[in-house]
Amino acid sequence: MAMIRAKRLLFRALALSVILPLFSMLSYGCSEQATHPEPGSDDGRLLVGFSMATFKEDRWLQDRERFAAKAQQAGFDVIVTNANQDSELQYKQVADLVQKGIDVLVFVPQDYATAYECTNLAKKAGIPVISYDRLVAKGNVDAYISFDNVKVGKLQGEALSKAVPEGGYIILNGSPDDHNSEMFHKGYLEALQSSIDSGKINIVAETWVQNWTREKAFSFVSDVLKKYPDKVDAILAGNDSLAWGAIDALSEARLAKKVTVVGHDADLAACQRIVDGTQLMTVYKPIKSLVEKTAEVCKLLAEGKKPDTDQTINDGAYNVPYIMIDCIPVTRENIDETVIKDGFHLKEDVYRTFGESSKLPKE
Repeated sequence: MAMIRAKRLLFRALALSVILPLFSMLSYGCSEQATHPEPGSDDGRLLVGFSMATFKEDRWLQDRERFAAKAQQAGFDVIVTNANQDSELQYKQVADLVQKGIDVLVFVPQDYATAYECTNLAKKAGIPVISYDRLVAKGNVDAYISFDNVKVGKLQGEALSKAVPEGGYIILNGSPDDHNSEMFHKGYLEALQSSIDSGKINIVAETWVQNWTREKAFSFVSDVLKKYPDKVDAILAGNDSLAWGAIDALSEARLAKKVTVVGHDADLAACQRIVDGTQLMTVYKPIKSLVEKTAEVCKLLAEGKKPDTDQTINDGAYNVPYIMIDCIPVTRENIDETVIKDGFHLKEDVYRTFGESSKLPKE
């Protein structure tokens, strides 16, 4: 490992002299969490840069904390940056990580379409790149590690159509600059299209919510409810944050628990809403498994090896290795056996409205 690192650092020094002088006069304003005492020092330990697009949603905080803990357990160091949903800032942060001598870049892109500019910085410097949970368009990354995102959408559509087989639907798709949004949408349609075609389900309104902003979801649903007050029976939300915005709008219109809502990510607030009955279901994507697989692949790539997978996904220009992790639907009936049993959330936090008992309230 030390020899590989030394060779890589030498190559990187030459590459950086060409691609990075532009940044010497810039102030990056990075938000960093470092577990490495002297980033870039050649102490023989693997150094990973974890470039994250946002910490806005609860789940990304889980990714950060779990990855930092896994790095410590696995014996490598990590520098975490947060781009605060700013593509230009993320580019500068990646340049800074490259300059610090990282061995592997784990990358959560803010903008699917332009993020290849970030990954190109790393690849030109001889640094392998893992696209973490979100794909990079035309990035030719060394591995894409994510969940079965089409299945996520399909599970949502199946649960909603089972609960509300006929009626008016609002669909809140995720951010248009996140490739996962397209994959979720594909999954929804696999579950809903036949009912849409037959006229059983009517799509009252549909939108794509930039930056996954809860407030935009709230405004959109509020406007639809004012325009069609008696025509909305169900809402399919691209994640639990958008579901939260939708449920706030329903509450304001005195329709909470009357309109069925689904989301995904198994955020704590969503799990509390499921117990309370304002949200039907979410999809649990085991971040622990995602983190463990990513740490494993980091070590492989640093050693010049390829990840063990036969699956690929096309990023618009290249077929890149796709390591797919399964996901689990969560309802009031199985919440104890899924997110709580896994330690994703504490029982007392999920059931805080109903005290310490894990038993569901009587209906």
